[in-house]
Amino acid sequence: MGVMTFRVARPDLLLRGSDLSVIDFLMYDGRVLPAQATLLGHTLRCERSQPESGQLRLPWPGFDGNIQVVQSTSLREQSSPYDLEVELARGQLSRLRNQYFTWTTSGLQTSKELDRLMHEAHRSFRSAVLRTEAPETSGAAALLSMDMSAKAVVLLCRHYTEQRLTFRKSRSGHLPVFLGCHLDRVPEDEEAFLQAFNAVLVDTPWAQLEPSDGTYTWDHTDALVEWALEHRMSIMGGPLVDLSTPKFPGWLESWSGDLVNLQSFTSDYVETVVGRYVGRIRHWEVVAGANCGGVGQLNEEQRLNMVVRAVEAARQVDEHVQISLRIIQPWGEYLSQTRNRLSPIQFADTLRRCGVNLAEINLDVRIQDSPRKTLPRDSLSFSQLLDHWAALQLPINVMLTVPRSFEGDDPDFESEQAEWLQAALLMSLSKDRVAGVYYLNWRDWDSDDGQTGLKRKDGSNRPSLEMLQEARRSHWGV
Repeated sequence: MGVMTFRVARPDLLLRGSDLSVIDFLMYDGRVLPAQATLLGHTLRCERSQPESGQLRLPWPGFDGNIQVVQSTSLREQSSPYDLEVELARGQLSRLRNQYFTWTTSGLQTSKELDRLMHEAHRSFRSAVLRTEAPETSGAAALLSMDMSAKAVVLLCRHYTEQRLTFRKSRSGHLPVFLGCHLDRVPEDEEAFLQAFNAVLVDTPWAQLEPSDGTYTWDHTDALVEWALEHRMSIMGGPLVDLSTPKFPGWLESWSGDLVNLQSFTSDYVETVVGRYVGRIRHWEVVAGANCGGVGQLNEEQRLNMVVRAVEAARQVDEHVQISLRIIQPWGEYLSQTRNRLSPIQFADTLRRCGVNLAEINLDVRIQDSPRKTLPRDSLSFSQLLDHWAALQLPINVMLTVPRSFEGDDPDFESEQAEWLQAALLMSLSKDRVAGVYYLNWRDWDSDDGQTGLKRKDGSNRPSLEMLQEARRSHWGV
């Protein structure tokens, strides 16, 4: 058992950031160590299963009101408490400086404004460190340093994406990246879709395709596949099996605790769907969410076996098919909420070591509240995530939606959604390993979807769709 304590100058900001249950520590080898955090007055106590050093991670509200995950540098256990705001400011400034050095030594051109913001962040951090005997003063200086670091990160990432895209387009006028969207049927506004996308993620929900054992309904899927082929779009099918949410057919519930029969039914379904579209769909996202789970109380080993069986079933039908695996919560938030032990990248690497031949990795970076909470992060964290997964030497597909809104169609928030999506898209296009970017919600259909669709319920376009259409013209020349 390990314990770390922190003196908190602004506990109100800590509580505003998020539930304390999401606080965790990032270890040197990429593992995520959950923490049982309690706040008593101005003292935050974090109990952990191991006493190793690690980086504290937690959501924190910025001066602009937006909440993002921030982190400290690596902290060791000690008898005296750390000053939370000071350590978070140190961590944010450290990651900024490290990335600044990495990119500038590789040729990145900076600006006077970026240098000014970094100077201000340094100056405020020095003030925070030198005034720790006055917690309120020190905390205020630390918060100012964090704000300056956050602004510098935005500008640094903007410089990076602009210069990287200029370089990539100078080598090839056509970016070798698919820009796609998830669909479950032919879109009503075909022209708007075709102006934004050159690829389709064809939805294959098991519960809808096989509503009863052995009885399949193909109408919408067949029509969508034919439509995509007619317009010469790249097609990815799936996910065939989603292990992160209870989306199995109702008739299968009685078998949810029987792993052998569950694997058998899964294999039959995969073989049937892949077999129907042989020659038309050459890339399948066979399983989603196996790294975190959530269906049938399957443990990690059982989910690994499910993936192996599903991939084998797909390859038995079409040995040339491309197989991808979707990773839910790629930053590993689920590790602080479940009994899983493998980090997201360890899960994928374990499958490869078991002989599973994956063609691509799909990273689900939707910022959402349910059913699996993915916490908001800045562009630098997103960049580092993509670099981290590039170590597997596999092409990466980025699956995303804009952050949710539960306040209806707010024009100001919709503009913020478009800005967030643009930053994520440009960062993705800047990475050589990214093979595709897929938006996961074409249109608002349900009242509980949080207004993340590119089309409103009345069929009108959101700013996010208009941004994607402009990006298609700018970066693909269409």
